[in-house]
Amino acid sequence: MNDMFEPSDTALAAALAHAEACQPLESCGVIAEDRFYPVTNRATQFDTFVMDMKEYVALAKEHRIDAIVHSHVYGPPVASDADRAMCEATGKPWLIVSWPLGSHAVLEPSGWRAPLIGRKWAWGTHDCFGLIRDAIKDYAGIEIPDFERKWLWWEHGEDIITTQFKDAGFHEVEDDWQHCDVIAMQIWPSNVVNHLGLFLSPNVMLHQMLGRLSVREVYGGVYMKATVLHLRHETLQETPIELPASYSPWSEP
Repeated sequence: MNDMFEPSDTALAAALAHAEACQPLESCGVIAEDRFYPVTNRATQFDTFVMDMKEYVALAKEHRIDAIVHSHVYGPPVASDADRAMCEATGKPWLIVSWPLGSHAVLEPSGWRAPLIGRKWAWGTHDCFGLIRDAIKDYAGIEIPDFERKWLWWEHGEDIITTQFKDAGFHEVEDDWQHCDVIAMQIWPSNVVNHLGLFLSPNVMLHQMLGRLSVREVYGGVYMKATVLHLRHETLQETPIELPASYSPWSEP
């Protein structure tokens, strides 16, 4: 069994100093070869961080990244569901430092994943795309590659959702809804797709709105009016899922 990661006193002190310099926003960085390297946090919200990927990639080219670091401000170093999800995605230990408490905790990858229903929203991990990505793997065994998504990309007219799904083998269809079709919507003032749901036969949608818990609810009303694309994976076009007699859209897959 591998030893648990633990930062050196020098690296930890540097991470805590950076957290103080960045507060009230969260700080972020990496520990590489026993040294802390700060990375710019591109988020403007107080309770999250979006690491500058250009800076991260540049560091990764020069050094062996041992751990991802970020701070919690005015709170204990307890991992959120988003922290745990991203720790699993990166496959590296996560060091959480707390300002001004001065305490820290280390989170290691363990195979954890948030439940499909009731997961807390977090940009880039537990958002509508992250939920659909996990759900369609559970319901249909289909793997969708993850991708970086900029904060409120649709305000800049970037149609990244449609592009990503088509690159992953989804095609627009016009026939009746089928189990595990993807519902692509334009929610809020937007000229591009900015929200997703997963259609569960016969008329239920699994989705997660910005800032809310993930839910299952009847597909209709405002969501049906907001739907602009009906997408289906190529494997399901050829062979639809056969649902057992015991199936219920309100049950876990």
